[in-house]
Amino acid sequence: MRCWLFFNRDLGDTVPEAHEVRRFQESAEALDIDLQVLKPSEFDLVVGGADSWSAIYQGRELRKPDLIIPRCGSETAYFTLAVLRHFQRQGVAIVNPPEAIESVADKLHTLQILSAARHPIPKTILGKFPVDVNLVERELGFPVVVKKLRGTRGAGVVLCQDRSQFDDVANLLDGAAPGADFIFQQYIKASHGRDVRVLVIDGRVVASMERRATDGGFKSNISLGGAGTPFEAPFEMAELAIKVASDLQLDVAGIDILFDKHGYRICEANSSPGFQGLERACAVNVPELVFFAMARKYGIPLRHSERWEAMIERAAARVVMPRRSGVKPKPKAEAETAKRTTSLLPRRPKPRPT
Repeated sequence: MRCWLFFNRDLGDTVPEAHEVRRFQESAEALDIDLQVLKPSEFDLVVGGADSWSAIYQGRELRKPDLIIPRCGSETAYFTLAVLRHFQRQGVAIVNPPEAIESVADKLHTLQILSAARHPIPKTILGKFPVDVNLVERELGFPVVVKKLRGTRGAGVVLCQDRSQFDDVANLLDGAAPGADFIFQQYIKASHGRDVRVLVIDGRVVASMERRATDGGFKSNISLGGAGTPFEAPFEMAELAIKVASDLQLDVAGIDILFDKHGYRICEANSSPGFQGLERACAVNVPELVFFAMARKYGIPLRHSERWEAMIERAAARVVMPRRSGVKPKPKAEAETAKRTTSLLPRRPKPRPT
């Protein structure tokens, strides 16, 4: 198996998500996968040439890979999307299609898609300057959450407790540079300082972690000092996460779910989720799950695949609680529920022609 991983930066110790890239490298070595970490900006795109395959990186031709794993997240710029579309049209399998990555990088676009699909989300207003404070107070009330349109790991998120605090933040935003877009979002009190990160791979929940703030604040991100513990997701939460990933067209997704007094709300979705805290809390190997699931999905030969089958089944089986009901399901219904909630592995595809 030959694989490319796209990452925008050098792998320094202080670089966000460098840890995750290194984990992919370690797992690739263990699985005998030829993995190259490449910067999308270093490609030269040649469209319309006579050759059926074109990949020029730092001035040299590269062989066609079996799989591309983008790990650029909210920093995915137009050039990166153009590179991904270039290889998508040349028949390379990509973990999360470019159109899905583009949608999820924009928090408001994500919420628009989820709202159209009737998923529960916090009520949200796109920032318009000067800020209409009366509109925000009438539609959302206080406290209110202020977020950058593009951001990750809890950066660029502020909770304004009252109108006075919001006025101060609004005045700062009015003087922000052009293109610094923000959204204003309903505060979900029942989920203050806690949420659940659900990892969905190829339509299956394979890990679930509750995150809690340790300083009394409302942000629970592990990167900001939050604590993560294994979480046995209720059937309804797992089903919601799977549907969200499907509606966003994500093969691999980190779905952040808030607790509400009447159920759950989708906070955010991530196309290249960080998983350092998730692996530590849930004792799963995320890169191996990604490699194996994508190899099965796209019919890519992968050595040692039998070695990981039982592990993936166990990872999925221990995450999701059975559906709660006053009536015990019949054996056939039980089998169907188990199939939907614990099996990561789709039907084995036919081998690809070489």
